[in-house]
Amino acid sequence: MRPPRGTPGGRPKPQEKGELRGRLSLARALSKFGVCSRKQAEQLIAEGRVKVGGVAVVWPARRIDPRTDVVTVDGRRVQDLAETTVIALHKPRGYVTTRSEPGGRRTVYELLEGVSRWLFPVGRLDRDSSGLLIFTNDHRLGERLTNPDSHVSKTYHVRVRGLPEREVLRVLRDGVRLEDRSVTRRAQVRVLGSPAGDSTWLEIVLTEGKNRQVRRMCAAVGHDVLELVRVRIGNLALEDLAPGEWRQLTPAEIAALSEKSVRS
Repeated sequence: MRPPRGTPGGRPKPQEKGELRGRLSLARALSKFGVCSRKQAEQLIAEGRVKVGGVAVVWPARRIDPRTDVVTVDGRRVQDLAETTVIALHKPRGYVTTRSEPGGRRTVYELLEGVSRWLFPVGRLDRDSSGLLIFTNDHRLGERLTNPDSHVSKTYHVRVRGLPEREVLRVLRDGVRLEDRSVTRRAQVRVLGSPAGDSTWLEIVLTEGKNRQVRRMCAAVGHDVLELVRVRIGNLALEDLAPGEWRQLTPAEIAALSEKSVRS
C-alpha cells in the first residue's frame, strides 16, 4: 500500500491555488516568479548569476521544484527580487496580446512605454477586441484572476448584429452549447440599447474565460459580435482610461483584486 500523501514514498500534498505546480525548468521558474522573461533568465543563468541550493547552475533546462528549492539571483532569493507590479491597459482594437508577432502585427507590449519590469498579461483580448487588460509579475495573482474556480467576473459591453429576442437572452444567461459541444456557465446578460436599430449593445458578465467565448456564445445564438469592449475585471473598472493608455494600480487596488474580494 502506498504511504500517505506528504510522507516519504507517498504522493506530494495537494497544492494551494496559485502555487507553481510541479517541477519545471529553472529558466521558466524565474519567469514565473516575475524576475524576468525566460530569454533574460537564460542569460542570467549562462552568466553564472543563478544558484540553486547555493550552487551555481549554468543549464537553463535544469529541473527544479519551486516549492522547496532555494533559488537565488546575485545572492537574493527569487521570491524577494520582484516587487509586485500590476498595471491596467486600455487595449485598442488592432493589437494582439503577445510579446512578439512574426507576422508583423502590432502587439500590446508596444503600448507599455516606460514599463521596465517583466510583466505578463492576465488573460487575453483578441485582435478585434478592446478594453481592460491587466499585466503583472505576480503569478499567484494571475492564477487567481484566470482560474475558473475563482469565479472572478469579467464584464463586457458587446454590440451584436440584430435585435436579440427574450428567448435568446435566456439562453445566453442559462448556458450556450458551443460548436465544440461544451456548455458555457451561467452568465449575467442585459440589454443596454439599440442605437442603430439593426444592432444591439449587451452587457455580458462571465466567470470563466474560454477562448473567444463571448464571440462564440453570440454566434451560437445567431447574433454575431460587431464590437467588443471589456470594461471590468472583478472590481477593477476601465473607467476613463483612454485607448492605448496604461496606469499602475495602487496598493489598495491590488489588494482589492485578492481572491475573496473579486468573487461577484
